[in-house]
Amino acid sequence: MISAKGKWYDGRTSAAEDVVCIVYDNGAVRIERMSDGGLILSRSRFDIEISPRLANTQRYLLFPQGEKFETDDNDTVDRIETRFTKPSWLKIVYRLESHWRYVLPALALLLFILWGGMSYGIPWVAKTIAYRLPPSMLSFASSQTLDILDRSVFEPSELDAKTQKRILKHFQPVMEMHSDYMLEIVFRKGGRIGPNAFALPNGVIVFTDEMIQIAEHDDELLAVLTHEIGHIVHRHGMRRLIQDSILGFVLLAITGDVSGSSELFLGLPVLLTELAYSRKFEREADEYALTSMHTSGISPAHFAFLMRRIENQKATAPDIASGKWINYLSTHPLTEERLKGFDEQDLR
Repeated sequence: MISAKGKWYDGRTSAAEDVVCIVYDNGAVRIERMSDGGLILSRSRFDIEISPRLANTQRYLLFPQGEKFETDDNDTVDRIETRFTKPSWLKIVYRLESHWRYVLPALALLLFILWGGMSYGIPWVAKTIAYRLPPSMLSFASSQTLDILDRSVFEPSELDAKTQKRILKHFQPVMEMHSDYMLEIVFRKGGRIGPNAFALPNGVIVFTDEMIQIAEHDDELLAVLTHEIGHIVHRHGMRRLIQDSILGFVLLAITGDVSGSSELFLGLPVLLTELAYSRKFEREADEYALTSMHTSGISPAHFAFLMRRIENQKATAPDIASGKWINYLSTHPLTEERLKGFDEQDLR
């Protein structure tokens, strides 16, 4: 005979009673009140489900009609489980988490899996999904993004029609080379985001007035255009959004916090205007821009000239240095190594 003390729940109310659970050698089970020894339940055979052991947390004996016996006497429950039930593979989990020599390697393995998933798994999944999204999805995401930015950040462009026409004409050969992507150039006054340009997933590329004004040659703007086309071709905007959404859902699954889940799909405007692209995305866009500029006969150094000019303005202008503007260098982080790559391409 094996007995354990604990709490009894009848499965109909939340009330608990102090009881003794007795399991006889033939498998019969008896539940008695501790207060007066009165019989609560009696079963002639052991047909009870036992919850797996997890450290020293409470265990449950679950009866067929919804009743439940709860106890913290894990050793006694282990004896009952060993004698009257089939071995469960979950016992291995308890043994592993009970010994540090297993816990530490398991923790290291878990961290390695998480690192691998975040570094390679999630980006691969995001890329796969992004390339399979229908054009209607890209158009919807882009129109929503531009609408949000027009209402919260941008103002109508103040560039005169002659300037816009000149720039569009200068862009035309490169645009025709990428006719499959349905490219469209739009101009906006950037305001707090300053000299900037970014690509929407459906092929719309936004140039701010400030970016046009800081350029000293239209080929500098053309260099930026080819870079942004690289982001469109490789679907960086959608890949970044999908990656962040997957990470958000992983955190949701871990924490159970659903309060911010509906905001995951509203993040594209933020990603495009305030967060930096990954280094891998920038390298891919750089490589695409260099190839496109060579094909078009444009000096890649124009890109470096413009970026260094923006950097110099950022260093000298108080409103930019104080962080009021989120300029092109914020969303497309540059290094001298990258700019040197454009310089060296020009020398070849």
